Amino acid sequence: MINLYDSHRFISKKELAELAGVSSRTFRRYLQTRRHVLEALGVSPNARMLPPIAVQYICEDYCIDLPFDLQDQEAIWKSSIYQQFIHHLQNSSLEKRLEEIAKITPKQDRSGQSPHEL
Repeated sequence: MINLYDSHRFISKKELAELAGVSSRTFRRYLQTRRHVLEALGVSPNARMLPPIAVQYICEDYCIDLPFDLQDQEAIWKSSIYQQFIHHLQNSSLEKRLEEIAKITPKQDRSGQSPHEL
């Protein structure tokens, strides 16, 4: 996923830990290993809210995929990858799109459960 983080939004360390899928304690230990980088970005070790530049660095370094609502919507719509994706959807037939969706959607058995739920 490409993260186009909203350049005006601060985010808490706790929320970033949740997005990373780790505990706050684990996330704090990770941040300690990057203290020199964060200080160079102007982030105090005691800061609870991280500035956009720090969030962008952490997401790239820790491989955190940001949810759509935390990303810069305008930048996403203008990105070439998004434009190519839309172009592909508009130029492919409905039948092909349904086949592609079926390939990535887990099949359900007669009980209505997908194989992942069994």
